[in-house]
Amino acid sequence: MSVSILVFVFEGLTYNVIFLGRVLPAMDKSTLVLPFAVLFNSVWILAVWSYLRAHLVDPGSVPRRWQEFVKQVGDALPVAPARPEWQPGKATYCKKCEIPRPERAKHCKVCETCVLRMDHHCPWINNCVGFNNHKFFLLLGIYSGLACVVALGTSLPELALCAAVVMHMEEGKSLTWGNEDRSLEVADIVLFLVFGVLALLVAVLLAPLLSTHLPLAMQNITSIEDNYENMPNPFDQGGASANLAQLFGAFGPDWFFPITPWRPLTDGVSFERCDEPLNTAGVSHATDGQRSEEVNLSFTAEGVQPEQIWRQRFSVRSAPLVPLEEPDKGPPVDAHALDELAMKQGAASGSNFQNACVVLHRPKRPGSTSAPWPLCSFGGSLPRFFLPHRNVSACMDVR
Repeated sequence: MSVSILVFVFEGLTYNVIFLGRVLPAMDKSTLVLPFAVLFNSVWILAVWSYLRAHLVDPGSVPRRWQEFVKQVGDALPVAPARPEWQPGKATYCKKCEIPRPERAKHCKVCETCVLRMDHHCPWINNCVGFNNHKFFLLLGIYSGLACVVALGTSLPELALCAAVVMHMEEGKSLTWGNEDRSLEVADIVLFLVFGVLALLVAVLLAPLLSTHLPLAMQNITSIEDNYENMPNPFDQGGASANLAQLFGAFGPDWFFPITPWRPLTDGVSFERCDEPLNTAGVSHATDGQRSEEVNLSFTAEGVQPEQIWRQRFSVRSAPLVPLEEPDKGPPVDAHALDELAMKQGAASGSNFQNACVVLHRPKRPGSTSAPWPLCSFGGSLPRFFLPHRNVSACMDVR
């Protein structure tokens, strides 16, 4: 990390102080100082900004909301053992953190934590590259490479001239170009040449990095997932821009700046798969006497909570249903009061069931190991199945 910071500072200072402040005036090219300064510094600032964001931002720790969701659904959430293969729609168990984690999350041995959509741990930014900072990591590579190209492209003639002069100049002799009052000291020439060599070296190192990570991002694949062969990429959105949007958000000006996406398309916990209905994470919901309609559960849909999407994509099982046993006579019960209780419980749970009812269960019979069986039931319509509660409970009509 310290090496990366030193390179950024050295390149920026040398270009502005030595090249723009001394070399160009000595070559009687002062008119180029302003446009070169604007061009280089614009890219250099974006590169430094991207570096700071990639280093400082949490790469994607498992959010507390997911942990609370796991506790809430309990055993209804299928949890699979982690394997080095595609496991779409499956929460996996991390043996190190001892928690269920979302799909595509991996454990970083360096950071000692699970990271959402982990790509790799990068020593140059001293941080993991995960869902939250993968965009900044890519922009860092792009803008750093572009800054090297701009630096070399604008200073190449002067670099070549300095190299030629150094080979023939006497030790301690200054270099004078054009005007006798504008001379370059040996230290200026040496620093300028080091600047050129370093810019070339960084550009050469960044070329294979970008040629590897950019194509992977355009396929919506991490460097870890690139080794999976058990199935085709289930998260491929069908095009480079659509796949990049999974990291950069919906296309807009924010794509080009190291800032959090203005319109994210996913939360890093669950990801849209190419085999989802209509490719919009829609689910079919039908009520009694009504035709089925598509309810959009995409991450960007208004009013949709992440937990709703997680329940669908991670195949959270619904509560087990028990067949209704033969009803028996029991003590008189206020049906009107139970109807009101059913409606209140249905509203509290956020359900939209039209035919709610209440079941009053009889206590276990002596010596019986079976669940308590219903004593009597009330409601708008009598259901065929009831949730196995030991007391009065609200149920829905599932016929």
